[in-house]
Amino acid sequence: MTILKGTKNNFFSLIKEGVTLAYFSNPQTEECQTTRANLESIEQNIKKDIKFVEVNVNEEKKVVDKFPTIILFKNGKILKSKIGGQPKSQLAQFISPFN
Repeated sequence: MTILKGTKNNFFSLIKEGVTLAYFSNPQTEECQTTRANLESIEQNIKKDIKFVEVNVNEEKKVVDKFPTIILFKNGKILKSKIGGQPKSQLAQFISPFN
């Protein structure tokens, strides 16, 4: 699997079905780079079918303004969310009920 790139054109179709973790990032910051690396590591060890979608906040302002930093969706509905970068252990715990 791979982390998908979310845009204003595809974001809502990406989260429409199944479980999706959406991550809104500024790739220029160290915090976001670390969070992405943590998500990549977790994504490689996921046992169930969870999509990972990254939205670049610098390129996709129309999508970003509507959501917090990290959101877990199921069939397009928000299950839970977090604001700010998260360490790997907290990200794994955040996803664990669906893994």
